[in-house]
Order: sequence, then C-alpha cells, then structure tokens
Amino acid sequence: MLAAVIVTYNRKNLLAENIEMLLKQSRYIDKIFVIDNCSTDGTYEFLCNKGWMASEQFQYIRTGSNIGGAGGFYTGTKAAYEAGADWIILMDDDGRPCNEHTIGLLVDHAEAKSADNTADGKLFINSLVVCGDRLTSKIDGMSLIEEAEEAADNGLLIGSAHPFNGTLISRKLIEVIGYPNKEFFVKGDEVDYKQRTFDAGGYVVTLVNSKYYHPYVPTTEKKLFKWVVPVCVEVPWKEYYNARNFTYTYKKKRRYKMIAFEIVFVKLYAIFTMKCPGGRWNTIKYLFWGLKDGWRGNLGANVRP
Repeated sequence: MLAAVIVTYNRKNLLAENIEMLLKQSRYIDKIFVIDNCSTDGTYEFLCNKGWMASEQFQYIRTGSNIGGAGGFYTGTKAAYEAGADWIILMDDDGRPCNEHTIGLLVDHAEAKSADNTADGKLFINSLVVCGDRLTSKIDGMSLIEEAEEAADNGLLIGSAHPFNGTLISRKLIEVIGYPNKEFFVKGDEVDYKQRTFDAGGYVVTLVNSKYYHPYVPTTEKKLFKWVVPVCVEVPWKEYYNARNFTYTYKKKRRYKMIAFEIVFVKLYAIFTMKCPGGRWNTIKYLFWGLKDGWRGNLGANVRP
C-alpha cells in the first residue's frame, strides 16, 4: 500500500495544487492523508467542494489544536502506518510533484532496494527538491539542479536529502525508529528524523530524476572569517524553535562546537547584520530562551505563533 501524507495550515489553494498533482501520478496512491492543523480558511469545506472528501482514497484528519508541522507529520505517519501502508510519502502543503513520474520513481527505487534488502529495508528516499533551475536549499554545497545531476552517481546522491518534501519512508524504518518527534512542534523535526535513520543504519538517498517543487528558501550568504555561511533571521518565535530544536539535536550527538558556532555565533552575527522582523533584542531573547530549553531537553509547544 502506498500512502501520501500532507500537513496543511491555511493554504487551501496550494494544498489543492499538490493534491491535483498527486492524482495525476503514474503510480496510483492508495490513500492520501490530509492532516489539517486547525486551519481557519475553510480548508475542509474547500476539499468537500472539490469532491475529494467523498472519495475513499482520501482521509481527512483535523487536529484538536495547532500541533505544528512536527505534530502533523507524527499524526499523518502514524495514521498511514496503522492503515497498513508499506510506503509513505511525506510533504507539506506548499510543495508538489513536478510531473506525473515523481512519486513512481521513488517507489520503484524503494521496491528495488527492498528486494535486495538494502539496510534491512530501512529506507529514506527523497526527491530532488527544486524551484526553477535551482535547488530549494543547498545539498552538499550545491545550489543548482545541473550541479546535483552532474554530482549524482547513477542518478543518486547517497546520504543526502531535503526532507520532508517528497520524502518516501518505508514501513520497516518506522518499525525501527518510530514516528517523527511531535515534541519539536516546528523546525528541525525532519532533520532529526533523517539523523535517526542514519543512526539506525538506514539508507538515505536523493533521486535526482524524481523532482519535487517547493518554494525557494531565501537565505543570504555572508563571509564570516574564512567561512561563507548562509544566514537568515525569522520572527522571534520561529527563532526560538530553531535554536531549541537544533541545540537539542546537536547535544544528543555531542556536537557542542556546532551549538556554539551555528546557534550562537552565526545566528548572533546574522541578527546584528540583517533586518530582524521582530526586533533585534526581542529576537536575541527568544534565541537564548530556545538555547536554554534545547540544552535542558524542554520540548513541546512552549511558544505559540
């Protein structure tokens, strides 16, 4: 059984574009789970008017409150797994398959790797996430589709992925590492899940011929001593979760230098050299609050948008 999980919040038109592309896939998707994080834009009524909610192919789950992207992916993955899915494709609402072969290519590769028992069936297979002629975010230092295609070995970027955008995970992987961590709320849950796959000896790969569209993530590259680093500053509550969740993840791996460099040094440099949507000192307050909670393992929805 092949299932797709889409987490959505107040993006009904973009959600519809995603669903329309899923319905055009050359590989039939048995079940499409729409996880609605308590949208206020009439998402459910919109889906009903499209006729999709009357189809057994769809299952709509409205969460009791806004549980964030992490909670949404936890809920959707759990629902698909309990429904008996062998392969689950994870995506959010503002992306979509680029063409009708995007999902089929992922499943074909997964079935081939499952047949030869690669990584004992613990599979994490990603589409190449693109926007125009470039990658939505860098992979292995590469920015352009052409670079990724040239670097690929037989069409594969082994050990690389931009989750959860067109990301296939296997049932066996879930059996071993569980569901995405809902306590992250937003930010970093996908990176955590990829790292847990590595830790379990799983197979992580990007298929460059399976392309998935997602809007470009804007960053600014700045030279910091001998390094060129991508930097951006988001609203304070998002910076809290950035700092908290990545501090938590790095601490688990004992990567203390990464906490000091990325979470403190680079982020403070960005805050003092770029425009801060929520005010510079307010952003710094949320940054250190997140750093403290991440170090202490104080997860959950501690800050609301």
